[in-house]
Amino acid sequence: MTVIAEQLDAKLKSLDADAAFSLEKLVRDALELVGTQNGTIRPGHLPPDFFSRVASEFGAEPFERPMQGDSEKLEGL
Repeated sequence: MTVIAEQLDAKLKSLDADAAFSLEKLVRDALELVGTQNGTIRPGHLPPDFFSRVASEFGAEPFERPMQGDSEKLEGL
């Protein structure tokens, strides 16, 4: 493991869950950006695990949108 990886691992272990999650997201975003700039990730294409990553953000929350009801009636100006 490199020094930066060891420092990141130590920092993640020292943070509370929310802060660790935020730092991990920043690192993942940076890695994705580097991949895009390096040509390993093609812009306009989603990474293979995109939908599973998004789904994991929702946890147990349902994906279905409930009925919204009638639209608000706006008066003309």
